[in-house]
Amino acid sequence: MVATSYNNISNVYSLQGDNENALLQHQESLEIRIQVLGCESAEVATSYNHIRTVYESQGDNENALFQHKKSLEINLRVYGHQHPHAAGSYHNIGNGYHEQGKGEEELDQYTKSLEIKIRVYGQDHPSVADSKYYIGLHYEKRNEMDMARELFLECQRIFCKVYGPGHSQTVDAVNAVQRTSRCAEESV
Repeated sequence: MVATSYNNISNVYSLQGDNENALLQHQESLEIRIQVLGCESAEVATSYNHIRTVYESQGDNENALFQHKKSLEINLRVYGHQHPHAAGSYHNIGNGYHEQGKGEEELDQYTKSLEIKIRVYGQDHPSVADSKYYIGLHYEKRNEMDMARELFLECQRIFCKVYGPGHSQTVDAVNAVQRTSRCAEESV
């Protein structure tokens, strides 16, 4: 498909640090996908997501967040509210709010993502642990160490069960547990 070629060209521009041309190529890909597939397709949602990455690399968080939201709207209509793509979109929007320093909006989006992942995958899935980790980071940033530590402990348990004790994500969770434990002890 021609739209995929534009997307691939954009990736080359991105690797070269040429965000302006990368954005133009992604926008061309989006226009083609809309013309061929209509506005309500997963590929169009993916194009908005690709455009988002360019805005993020430019530090344009407002436009990146707008692209996240466009992708979410389409994903909800295409896949419904209980699909991993919807969870991924909510998570990405949470990241956008994080970059803007909007903590409550960030937490709301991460929580929506987590709820979907639990329904789709169950409690002991690494994707669930990923969401809990981000929520834990949110609480750690707010200096709510007990809440953060509990979430990091859950992440540690899941990652250790799925990946083993030496995996990088397990090690990160262990370090987060230790970090928040020390901070909680120091504040007593």
